[in-house]
Amino acid sequence: MSRKTIALFATALIVTTLLPSGVAAHAANSGVTVADAWVRASEYSDHVGGMTGIFARITNHTEHTVVLIGGTTSISSVVQTHQVVNGMMSEKPNGIAIKPGETKVLQPGGLHVMLMNLKRPIVPGNKVRFTFVFKGAKSKPVTLLAKVAQAGGESYTPSPTPTH
Repeated sequence: MSRKTIALFATALIVTTLLPSGVAAHAANSGVTVADAWVRASEYSDHVGGMTGIFARITNHTEHTVVLIGGTTSISSVVQTHQVVNGMMSEKPNGIAIKPGETKVLQPGGLHVMLMNLKRPIVPGNKVRFTFVFKGAKSKPVTLLAKVAQAGGESYTPSPTPTH
């Protein structure tokens, strides 16, 4: 082998050795990440036709604002972005904007994704497949664990009547 061939081979070897860690680091810092996602189990979710909230920490690693516009799941026919202001829940029809580098916390008593008209009950310990859908970023599928929230109650208007 010539010196030039050996040099090219060595360069290729170094690049391929370093590339995976560089690509992984870039991938972790691009797009949107969803962490600590869960679904609330309560008297509103323990029956068909009920409703509940989804909560998570969503971080925007892009250089532009992305908007959480809702999601998809087989367990609910209605998925909406919501907010709670002064204890009253209302829809955020334009979604939840997340600026570059920002983390939005979806939590009981605050911003959240609402599942309504549940097709089956959600009780503590259930696992629910859900895909967060964004404008300006790729969708993020997650598996949500259903658990009881100890705080963050809100009023629902009109108030749903649990049917057991």
